[in-house]
Amino acid sequence: MVQKITPVNTASVKSSSPGRLKEERTRLGLSQSALAESLGVTKWTVINYERPASRGTPIPADLLSACARLGMDVQYILTGVPSSNMNRVAEEAGAYRVERKASAALSKEEQRLLEKYRRLKPQQRTHAQAIVSTLVSTEGKVIRKPARRKPRAKR
Repeated sequence: MVQKITPVNTASVKSSSPGRLKEERTRLGLSQSALAESLGVTKWTVINYERPASRGTPIPADLLSACARLGMDVQYILTGVPSSNMNRVAEEAGAYRVERKASAALSKEEQRLLEKYRRLKPQQRTHAQAIVSTLVSTEGKVIRKPARRKPRAKR
Protein backbone atom coordinates (compact mmCIF):
# COMPACT_ATOMS: atom_id res chain seq x y z
CA MET A 1 0.00 0.00 0.00
CA VAL A 2 1.30 3.47 -0.91
CA GLN A 3 1.19 5.96 1.92
CA LYS A 4 0.38 9.61 1.28
CA ILE A 5 3.31 11.85 2.23
CA THR A 6 2.63 15.32 3.56
CA PRO A 7 5.18 18.15 3.76
CA VAL A 8 7.14 18.14 7.00
CA ASN A 9 7.67 21.87 7.36
CA THR A 10 4.61 23.61 5.97
CA ALA A 11 5.18 26.76 8.06
CA SER A 12 8.32 27.75 6.14
CA VAL A 13 6.90 26.82 2.73
CA LYS A 14 5.43 29.98 1.31
CA SER A 15 3.66 30.79 -1.93
CA SER A 16 3.78 28.63 -5.05
CA SER A 17 6.72 27.72 -7.25
CA PRO A 18 5.77 30.42 -9.81
CA GLY A 19 5.82 33.02 -7.04
CA ARG A 20 9.14 31.71 -5.75
CA LEU A 21 10.61 31.81 -9.27
CA LYS A 22 9.69 35.50 -9.38
CA GLU A 23 11.23 36.01 -5.91
CA GLU A 24 14.51 34.45 -7.02
CA ARG A 25 14.52 36.45 -10.25
CA THR A 26 14.03 39.72 -8.39
CA ARG A 27 16.58 38.71 -5.72
CA LEU A 28 19.16 38.47 -8.49
CA GLY A 29 18.02 41.78 -9.96
CA LEU A 30 16.87 40.25 -13.23
CA SER A 31 13.92 41.54 -15.22
CA GLN A 32 11.62 39.10 -16.97
CA SER A 33 13.26 40.07 -20.26
CA ALA A 34 16.77 39.50 -18.89
CA LEU A 35 15.82 36.09 -17.49
CA ALA A 36 14.15 35.17 -20.78
CA GLU A 37 17.27 36.15 -22.70
CA SER A 38 19.48 34.13 -20.34
CA LEU A 39 17.27 31.06 -20.67
CA GLY A 40 16.84 31.42 -24.43
CA VAL A 41 13.06 31.83 -24.24
CA THR A 42 10.68 34.73 -24.81
CA LYS A 43 9.56 37.20 -22.16
CA TRP A 44 6.03 35.77 -22.46
CA THR A 45 7.34 32.31 -21.63
CA VAL A 46 8.83 33.67 -18.38
CA ILE A 47 5.54 35.45 -17.66
CA ASN A 48 3.76 32.09 -18.07
CA TYR A 49 6.26 30.40 -15.73
CA GLU A 50 5.52 33.07 -13.10
CA ARG A 51 1.72 32.88 -13.36
CA PRO A 52 -0.22 31.09 -10.61
CA ALA A 53 -0.11 27.30 -11.01
CA SER A 54 -3.66 26.97 -12.33
CA ARG A 55 -2.99 29.43 -15.19
CA GLY A 56 0.76 29.09 -15.73
CA THR A 57 3.16 26.72 -17.39
CA PRO A 58 5.49 24.47 -15.34
CA ILE A 59 9.15 25.32 -15.90
CA PRO A 60 11.07 22.44 -17.59
CA ALA A 61 13.94 20.73 -15.76
CA ASP A 62 16.58 21.87 -18.28
CA LEU A 63 15.60 25.49 -17.66
CA LEU A 64 15.69 24.93 -13.90
CA SER A 65 19.26 23.75 -14.38
CA ALA A 66 20.02 26.95 -16.28
CA CYS A 67 18.38 28.93 -13.44
CA ALA A 68 20.79 27.27 -11.00
CA ARG A 69 23.69 28.41 -13.21
CA LEU A 70 22.39 31.95 -12.92
CA GLY A 71 22.55 31.68 -9.11
CA MET A 72 18.91 30.88 -8.36
CA ASP A 73 18.04 28.54 -5.49
CA VAL A 74 16.18 25.83 -7.45
CA GLN A 75 15.42 23.82 -4.30
CA TYR A 76 13.64 26.89 -2.93
CA ILE A 77 11.76 27.43 -6.20
CA LEU A 78 10.46 23.84 -6.19
CA THR A 79 9.88 23.18 -2.49
CA GLY A 80 9.79 26.53 -0.72
CA VAL A 81 12.63 25.43 1.56
CA PRO A 82 15.87 27.39 1.01
CA SER A 83 18.95 25.39 0.10
CA SER A 84 21.71 25.24 2.67
CA ASN A 85 24.42 24.65 0.07
CA MET A 86 23.89 27.56 -2.33
CA ASN A 87 27.60 28.44 -2.31
CA ARG A 88 28.55 24.91 -3.37
CA VAL A 89 25.91 24.91 -6.08
CA ALA A 90 27.16 28.30 -7.30
CA GLU A 91 30.76 27.04 -7.35
CA GLU A 92 29.97 23.87 -9.28
CA ALA A 93 27.47 25.47 -11.63
CA GLY A 94 29.78 28.43 -12.22
CA ALA A 95 31.85 26.32 -14.59
CA TYR A 96 28.90 26.24 -16.98
CA ARG A 97 27.54 29.15 -18.96
CA VAL A 98 24.05 29.95 -20.10
CA GLU A 99 24.35 31.16 -23.67
CA ARG A 100 23.11 34.70 -24.01
CA LYS A 101 22.14 36.47 -27.19
CA ALA A 102 23.99 39.69 -27.85
CA SER A 103 22.22 42.73 -26.50
CA ALA A 104 22.20 45.90 -28.57
CA ALA A 105 22.31 48.00 -25.40
CA LEU A 106 25.63 46.58 -24.14
CA SER A 107 29.02 46.69 -25.79
CA LYS A 108 31.06 43.49 -26.12
CA GLU A 109 33.26 44.67 -23.25
CA GLU A 110 30.21 45.27 -21.03
CA GLN A 111 28.77 41.85 -21.92
CA ARG A 112 32.05 40.13 -20.96
CA LEU A 113 32.16 42.04 -17.68
CA LEU A 114 28.55 41.11 -16.89
CA GLU A 115 29.16 37.43 -17.71
CA LYS A 116 32.17 37.40 -15.37
CA TYR A 117 30.16 39.17 -12.65
CA ARG A 118 27.37 36.58 -12.89
CA ARG A 119 29.89 33.78 -12.29
CA LEU A 120 31.02 35.31 -8.97
CA LYS A 121 29.95 33.91 -5.62
CA PRO A 122 27.59 36.14 -3.58
CA GLN A 123 30.39 37.40 -1.33
CA GLN A 124 32.59 38.16 -4.33
CA ARG A 125 29.72 40.10 -5.91
CA THR A 126 29.48 42.23 -2.76
CA HIS A 127 33.21 43.02 -2.99
CA ALA A 128 32.94 43.81 -6.71
CA GLN A 129 30.03 46.18 -6.06
CA ALA A 130 32.02 47.95 -3.33
CA ILE A 131 35.00 48.36 -5.65
CA VAL A 132 32.85 49.76 -8.46
CA SER A 133 31.05 52.11 -6.04
CA THR A 134 34.40 53.42 -4.81
CA LEU A 135 35.65 53.93 -8.35
CA VAL A 136 32.48 55.77 -9.35
CA SER A 137 32.44 57.95 -6.22
CA THR A 138 36.02 59.12 -6.83
CA GLU A 139 35.41 59.73 -10.54
CA GLY A 140 35.78 63.37 -11.43
CA LYS A 141 37.27 64.31 -8.08
CA VAL A 142 40.69 65.85 -8.28
CA ILE A 143 42.97 64.25 -5.76
CA ARG A 144 45.66 66.74 -4.89
CA LYS A 145 48.91 65.92 -3.28
CA PRO A 146 49.79 67.91 -0.18
CA ALA A 147 51.82 70.98 -0.98
CA ARG A 148 55.55 70.60 -0.48
CA ARG A 149 57.17 72.87 1.96
CA LYS A 150 59.93 74.98 0.61
CA PRO A 151 63.27 74.11 2.09
CA ARG A 152 64.58 76.61 4.58
CA ALA A 153 67.44 78.76 3.51
CA LYS A 154 70.75 77.92 5.14
CA ARG A 155 72.23 80.52 7.40
